[in-house]
Amino acid sequence: MQERVSIGNVDVLAVLDMYPPGRATSFFFPDVPEESWDPYRDEQLNPEGEIVLPYCHFAIRSEGSTILVDTGMGAGPHPTRGNRTGNLLNDLKSVGISPEDVDVVVHTHLHADHVGWNINYEGGSAKPTFPMAKYLVPRADWEHFSQPDILSLPQNEHIRDHVVPLENLGVMELIDGWHNITSEISTIHTPGHTPGHQCVLINSQGACGAVVGDVIHMSVQIEHPNWCAVVDLDKATGLKSREDLLDLSEQEGMLIVAGHFKEDEHFGRVVRLHDRRYWQVV
Repeated sequence: MQERVSIGNVDVLAVLDMYPPGRATSFFFPDVPEESWDPYRDEQLNPEGEIVLPYCHFAIRSEGSTILVDTGMGAGPHPTRGNRTGNLLNDLKSVGISPEDVDVVVHTHLHADHVGWNINYEGGSAKPTFPMAKYLVPRADWEHFSQPDILSLPQNEHIRDHVVPLENLGVMELIDGWHNITSEISTIHTPGHTPGHQCVLINSQGACGAVVGDVIHMSVQIEHPNWCAVVDLDKATGLKSREDLLDLSEQEGMLIVAGHFKEDEHFGRVVRLHDRRYWQVV
């Protein structure tokens, strides 16, 4: 899979790490009645009626820098994902990017499918997969996940193995709220999915866009922003972040870059018809 768009002078390239196994709609959106999916089954679900969210991430080229937004699940195989393996480095190579080319890794948040290629353990010791990069980590996520009682949980093995070493290696920089990466690229705090979740904003030559991370998991949430995923730690705050982002996207004509949307639908705009929002692929 290769997709790319230009936003002003900024190039955005989609790179795929993996497809996880499907999950039941009742698991991923437990508060959404099953019949509410009826208008969306063919468009949004696999033939078994399950949700499959691609682990797609984005390389951004701005002002001579290569910025990678999130790093997928990692090499694997991953027992929690049907023993599937990650392919991010190969997909980066297919668009002409080697690990040494990456200047900045910026994390939208610290869930397992967004940090897995941070570190490799070849030779038995932890090394940054992207050796020339500084890794930007949301401070509120770090403060949450690094608490000893949370860090020690079995489900947070990915923090222990692929985030904590960044601090030990001296390549991690904690950031808060608005943070400028280049004059065209910045971050904005969009909490709820996690305490420090952030989106990556692009503003160049009068054009704007946003890499939305997990503020929006599926395009159906553009029509139904009140559909909150089970993995959102604070659903009420996540809903507000989603609604604020959708409002901003309409006001600014913003291009939305969404990594968990279906293949070939990662780039689009929010449009309004008959007082309802819809997803329009570009």
